[in-house]
This record gives sequence, C-alpha cells and structure tokens, in this order.
Amino acid sequence: MYARAAKAYKQVDLESSSKVQILDKLYLRFVRDCDDAKVAIAEGKVAAKSGAINHGNQIIMELVAALDHALAPDLCGNLAALYDYVLDRLSQANIHNDAALLDQASAVMLQLREAFLEANRANS
Repeated sequence: MYARAAKAYKQVDLESSSKVQILDKLYLRFVRDCDDAKVAIAEGKVAAKSGAINHGNQIIMELVAALDHALAPDLCGNLAALYDYVLDRLSQANIHNDAALLDQASAVMLQLREAFLEANRANS
C-alpha cells in the first residue's frame, strides 16, 4: 500500500516539475548514487556498489539521449564529451573499486548542475 502511494507521489512530482527542476533532480540523484557507491566500496558491498553505479549510468544515458544536436550542436557535443568522461569514471570506479573516480564524476556533474541553474537564472 505504501509503495503504491510513494510511486504515485513520485509520478505526480515528476509530471509537475519543470525541465530545469527535473534536470536538477537528475544531477543531484547522480551525486547521491556516487555517494552510495562510495559507501558500498568502503563496506565491501559489491552488489550495492554495482547497483548505485548502474543507476548513475542510467541517468547519464538518459541525459545523453535528451541532447538535441540539431538545436545546439556545439553545446551538445561538449556535453556529450563530458558525459562520456563521466561514464568512463563510473566504469573505472566499478572495475577498480576506486572512490576517488566517483568523486571526479560527481564533481563534473555538480559543475554542470550549477552551470544549468545559472543559465536558467540568467534567462528568467
């Protein structure tokens, strides 16, 4: 019962959010996934680490799929390159159990988050 209510709440929250809010939530969730993976590495929990990194990968793949190269080819090309870098950091962190690589991935995503929020403030 509670699971259905939570799922319904999440759906309403997503449907009522602006594109900027959704992007912000994705960036913050990515950082949380990296933090969860770092804890799992420290605790030796392989399945939890892999699950968190996999979820982070899914977020990045959604962001890549949302790029509109026809609308802004240079910007999208730059973002795609940064997302590729982040995917590589996640992959290497997963293979080598290296939390520092997760910090690198999070740092890129936090910088992108701030840039998007700043651009949104400037355009408001």
